[in-house]
Amino acid sequence: MSARQYQWLIARTATDVTQRFWHSAKAIPAKAWQRWAITLAVGLGICMLIMFVATRWAMSAEGLQAWDEQMLLKIDKHFPMSFNKGVTWQSPGNLVGMLPVVIAFAALTSWFSRPLIAATTAIAYVLQFAIVWVGWGIWNRDRPNLIANGLAAPGLHSFPSGHAVVVTVVYGFLFYLWFRSSHSWLERLIVIVFALVWIGLISMSRLVLGAHWPSDLIAGLAIALLWLAFVILAVRQAETYIKLH
Repeated sequence: MSARQYQWLIARTATDVTQRFWHSAKAIPAKAWQRWAITLAVGLGICMLIMFVATRWAMSAEGLQAWDEQMLLKIDKHFPMSFNKGVTWQSPGNLVGMLPVVIAFAALTSWFSRPLIAATTAIAYVLQFAIVWVGWGIWNRDRPNLIANGLAAPGLHSFPSGHAVVVTVVYGFLFYLWFRSSHSWLERLIVIVFALVWIGLISMSRLVLGAHWPSDLIAGLAIALLWLAFVILAVRQAETYIKLH
């Protein structure tokens, strides 16, 4: 297949997926979409406010830096993940790894007439950047240089951990959908364990690499869980309206 044919195929597929999304989205009552949007807007506002307060507190917290340094060195010494494995584990949480997951899942759910899930997946991913940027915009915290002389620590803002936020939000939402679709307690238990291990190891890899301080990771996980809760609530609000009407 030539490059031109490949480009045509991608464009055609994108067009077909978009058409299917809009066709099925129109079947959902406007009030359901309104509830969905309002819940997300309120959640975003609350998360951004909490991120602002948490960042301001962390900037002036006495002893936080000393605690971070001590904990990071302990993690480097005792956590059962090597630096090389940390490089591998962080990959599913970076932009290159996450974007195809979001696009593919949103496209598949659009194709199979699940516009609410498709839209939620996309918007949850996009808006988490706004929450992270609140922290980054207020505090230009330096990355650690305690592990491998800062080899894996990019010259970007450190607080909160963007990796922790995006993997918790995106993978957390996918695991939630899997969890609620299952009617087996054993399968649900497997989902919970898998989610904790998957998100936990990707997040911890950032500390193993010395790319973040522990408090960056804690803040990222906390705000991501709150945003994920609002994302799930938005879906449930819309679905409840659809069932009742």
